[in-house]
Amino acid sequence: MCGDKKIHPIGRKFKSTFQQRRQSWLGVAIFTVMFLSVAVPSMAGEVWVANMKGANVQIIDTSSNKVVKTIATGAGAHNVTFSPDGKLAYIANLGTNSITVIDAMSKEILADIVTDTKAHDVAVSPDGKIAVSCNVGAGNITFIDVASKKAVHTMATDKKAITAVFSPDGNTLYVVNAGAGNISVVDVKSKKVTGTRQGAKGAMAIKPTKNWGQFWLTAPADNKLLLLNSRTGALEASIDVPGEPHGLVHSPDGKTVYVGQRKLGQIAMIDTASRKITKTTSLGQRPDMIAISSDGKTLYVAIRDENKLAIVSASDLSLTMKVDTDGETHGVAYRD
Repeated sequence: MCGDKKIHPIGRKFKSTFQQRRQSWLGVAIFTVMFLSVAVPSMAGEVWVANMKGANVQIIDTSSNKVVKTIATGAGAHNVTFSPDGKLAYIANLGTNSITVIDAMSKEILADIVTDTKAHDVAVSPDGKIAVSCNVGAGNITFIDVASKKAVHTMATDKKAITAVFSPDGNTLYVVNAGAGNISVVDVKSKKVTGTRQGAKGAMAIKPTKNWGQFWLTAPADNKLLLLNSRTGALEASIDVPGEPHGLVHSPDGKTVYVGQRKLGQIAMIDTASRKITKTTSLGQRPDMIAISSDGKTLYVAIRDENKLAIVSASDLSLTMKVDTDGETHGVAYRD
């Protein structure tokens, strides 16, 4: 009868052995997961912070919001730029007139490349083969061959060449000249200036929209953000942003712009559709450059005169915490 069905002794022995092995495998799996969680700390992302007086770059683990490494670069370490694949970091050093190239994976310095007076910022071509140093003290730019880690050409643009951005195809470089209040259009292949467009006095940041239809440009001398047609250079709109707008980032979806207001000690959130400030938050003395996480949820703001990095919710600008950094914190960049 079905209710009286008996298991053969061999079947009982097999079942017992299988259960023992299953428990053993389960134990090994649990131990392995526990070991890996301890042995390999989670690194949700990294924020790299350049410190001018500290003459270094510090790396902050975003899962713990703690500094996990400090790398000496050069006096006046100013801005941080990553290669498109995130594998190389470029630190512009104002005081040593050089660019420090760091392997972002191993955290080892690969080269220190002399450019020209007051290397301020670096732009990297979309294919990662060319880096360009903007030398604000010399009014020129230096082309760097990434493969050889050597400066290959320096050319004049205009007064206080401060930052730049490559076109999506890498054929054109737009150089912001903060002293002259204009933008030089440079043909990358011939290394010649092919045109000059309207810019802004003291401009620090230039950011293209997601579809590359416009440039957003800070105009701190006029307390405005300018929207320029990226194809023609024509001024399409301006937004009043009091307090010396400086650092600028777009949200990944392009719906929001975040800008630092240095003289007011705060940052502003701007809706890109209405082109209006929707919220501001006080953060501290002289908020400078800004980075945003790849998921668009968190802002990282250098508080220059406090030697701190402010961690801020991108949704409502609420301050999560401040991390102690080093002397005169300025440049900030995020990588996964």
